[in-house]
Amino acid sequence: MAAVLPLAVTLPALTAMFGGRLGTFATIALAVGSLLLIACTAALTARAARDSAEQARRDEAVLDALEPLAGLRR
Repeated sequence: MAAVLPLAVTLPALTAMFGGRLGTFATIALAVGSLLLIACTAALTARAARDSAEQARRDEAVLDALEPLAGLRR
């Protein structure tokens, strides 16, 4: 994901800087590509957050199972 972030930032900048010189089709292609990269990056971030939350829930369940008295918190 870290490798995609510079590209996701660079493509909108290229579209803004060279949009007039590239023509309509190239500008639209760059804009669509930028939006796709941003969407993919957001999806990867959401997936990582979901996985992290699931891992935290499992860790909490294991710690609860290890406690001698059920429901007792540290």
